[in-house]
Amino acid sequence: MDPFLPKLEDAERRRRGRLLFRHNKIPVRMLLPNFFTLLSLCAGLTAIRMAIELRYEMAIALVVIAALLDGVDGRLARALKAQSKFGAELDSLADFVNFGVAPAVIVFIWGLGTLRGLGWISVLIFALAMGLRLARFNAMLDVDKPKWQGNYFTGMPAPAGAITVLLPLYLDGLGLFDVRMWPVLIACYTLLMAFLLVSTIRPSPASC
Repeated sequence: MDPFLPKLEDAERRRRGRLLFRHNKIPVRMLLPNFFTLLSLCAGLTAIRMAIELRYEMAIALVVIAALLDGVDGRLARALKAQSKFGAELDSLADFVNFGVAPAVIVFIWGLGTLRGLGWISVLIFALAMGLRLARFNAMLDVDKPKWQGNYFTGMPAPAGAITVLLPLYLDGLGLFDVRMWPVLIACYTLLMAFLLVSTIRPSPASC
């Protein structure tokens, strides 16, 4: 056996270790926005659990918290100049869960379960519309647009859509009347929110 071979292998391992460490050294400022994104994802997933346990007030509160954290991570990334492709993909995944899946599950368990298939189809369309809205937003990031168009959302923003689709639960919480007596109206309202998500209406200025 060549006596120099172990030394060469050891030197090669040290060289590869140094290169690997150098490439994997990520500044803390790049990780901070992703931390808030993960917190928002935890809030959205916990909201689903709260809905399964019929704790609707907590589920709604967690969706609102997820929306607030969603605003924090984007502004923080821009302030720290920490935007990255990884962060953008993680943010889109979190938005779909927090604002598409979680509200759909909450609304179905709360008021649309009695409609069975029809109720499920309505919340399924809402979740799919949220996914399409987020995919369209990401696709349009690389499209050259007039400057004034860059300051506006296309369709209802994802957090606003999630909070608005839960309006029947807010009304029911006021105790003025039993909203769940009209599940068909709730299903129609959910479909209306889905339409607004994928529409091309420009209702308000956008920062992200």
